[in-house]
Amino acid sequence: MEEVILVKNKKFVVSSVRAEHEDHTTYICTWSNRTYLIRTFRSGFAQAMSDYKTLKHAGINMAKICFHDDERQVIVFDYFPEEDCLKAMSHGPLTDIYYDALFSLYRFARFSKVALDWAPQNFMLRGTQMFYLPTKWEPLTTENALEKEGIRLWYLGKEGRALLKQKGFDVSSLPTFEENAVNKSIVLASVRYW
Repeated sequence: MEEVILVKNKKFVVSSVRAEHEDHTTYICTWSNRTYLIRTFRSGFAQAMSDYKTLKHAGINMAKICFHDDERQVIVFDYFPEEDCLKAMSHGPLTDIYYDALFSLYRFARFSKVALDWAPQNFMLRGTQMFYLPTKWEPLTTENALEKEGIRLWYLGKEGRALLKQKGFDVSSLPTFEENAVNKSIVLASVRYW
């Protein structure tokens, strides 16, 4: 028997569970021959809606909300089939197009003073645009800026490899960047994109 999530009298058929968190579960579903991403909330629905509006107003690329049901605490997003940036990194070092798109998105975040969760699994490259997958954010400070908090995770140095291992990826065939190579790449990226 197929599992169905009902949203605004529309029956979304669950294909798979994408992610499970303490406050919500994300599913890949279909309705009317189209695929969607659905988040069902146990808590934090109102905050997620508010955060989404703030990030959209800030110019952060995100999946569009197609439907939402306040009563059932469900949000239906457009589905993007592309892999997230951490999975892309599991195949080898990211190309410049990823960093171009990331720093382009970061310009909007800096201007609007919003800090995102900078880990690569929270982003997806679609064409030449970087998209943020969660809706969580916090006010930008010098401590949670991209160059301070998350950029090291985007390289195959010790932090990036540790994150890949933690998420279950095999890193044995991936090249290892020494600390000085990661530092040099970060400095060159910072100069290039600012």
